[in-house]
Amino acid sequence: MNLWRNSLTALNRIVVGIGLVALGILPFVVFYDVTARYVFNAPTIWATETAIHLLQILVFLPMGLLLRKNQHIRSTLIVDLLPRRAQKALQVVSTLLVATLAVCITWLGWKLTAHAWNQQQVSATLLAIPLWIPNALIPGGGFLLLANALGNLVCPEH
Repeated sequence: MNLWRNSLTALNRIVVGIGLVALGILPFVVFYDVTARYVFNAPTIWATETAIHLLQILVFLPMGLLLRKNQHIRSTLIVDLLPRRAQKALQVVSTLLVATLAVCITWLGWKLTAHAWNQQQVSATLLAIPLWIPNALIPGGGFLLLANALGNLVCPEH
């Protein structure tokens, strides 16, 4: 159990670090793009695509961490009225459903990434970024979501 918990903690710390870097860079990219476009009438060829990929990092990678820390947005109006035992049972059912969703995200994201790799697809911009790179964020985030869902079932933090 400790190996599982320690591995999840290490993975989640890496996700936080990557997220902090992406979140730190994103405003500067957008500011530069807006300034170049509207002040100097010189739009960039890279800023919009870079901002999109940074946002992908911020959307897909932290899904598991948010689940682990119980920080996803949710409505608990009815759940809070139930007895504690029923709340725990619903939490387990909910976590199992999230794990099922995570398996689907991981599998389908992997298929998308493999297809982009096999077809050597690149973005339709002048940057021509190989699409398997940003697509890999989908199965990566799905895997982290699955690992954290299983972690919540096997060794809950709360």
